[in-house]
Amino acid sequence: MKRAVSVAVDKLKPEVWLLFIAFVIPSVLLYSGFLPRQFLFLTLGGFPTVVMIIYVSINRVAPHKLGLSLELSSVREILPSTLFLLLLGWIFLALLPWFLGSPRSLYLEFGYYGWYFGMSVFQELVWRGFAFLILEKIIGSRERAVILCSASLFAFSHIYFRSVLIVAGTWLLGWLWGKNYWKFRSISGPVVAHYLVGFPFILLNYMGGNQTWSLF
Repeated sequence: MKRAVSVAVDKLKPEVWLLFIAFVIPSVLLYSGFLPRQFLFLTLGGFPTVVMIIYVSINRVAPHKLGLSLELSSVREILPSTLFLLLLGWIFLALLPWFLGSPRSLYLEFGYYGWYFGMSVFQELVWRGFAFLILEKIIGSRERAVILCSASLFAFSHIYFRSVLIVAGTWLLGWLWGKNYWKFRSISGPVVAHYLVGFPFILLNYMGGNQTWSLF
């Protein structure tokens, strides 16, 4: 039995281990409390970035293979669903709390919004461009499987919120943005959607610089 297990492990592709190191270990470390929350972005950003840089350098991956291209049709196609999600966001994040008598205070440190745009580019580069590259090496060009796996990894990276709503929401977003990325192979649309969808969360102090998260 031990022999069979060792053989199976030996046959795992290197990309499987890279996927585990880049996208699973950081979230587990944060969720378990092994690392404090102030290491949030360093952990979730640092692990995948180091793995990505090493991998693309060794394998000489061209930038366009990570979705680094400007594709306006990607943006146009993703805007309708993004605007709909924005409308829902304002209803549930702003209007509903106001109606219930607990209006949200606004987070107006505008430098944070520029920083968040950079984070949106970075996250889409990692969670769409790099994750798709690795997943296709593991399971092949199977559209549904790759998109579902990438959405699940993206949702898993948000378990530190300890919120079923946020994990489910990020899975849905990962699925929508993954479908767009699969079609256009550009992070242009997902970056725009990521920034716009995150905007009300920041402005209404759900996940702004002071990190007063209160979604269940």
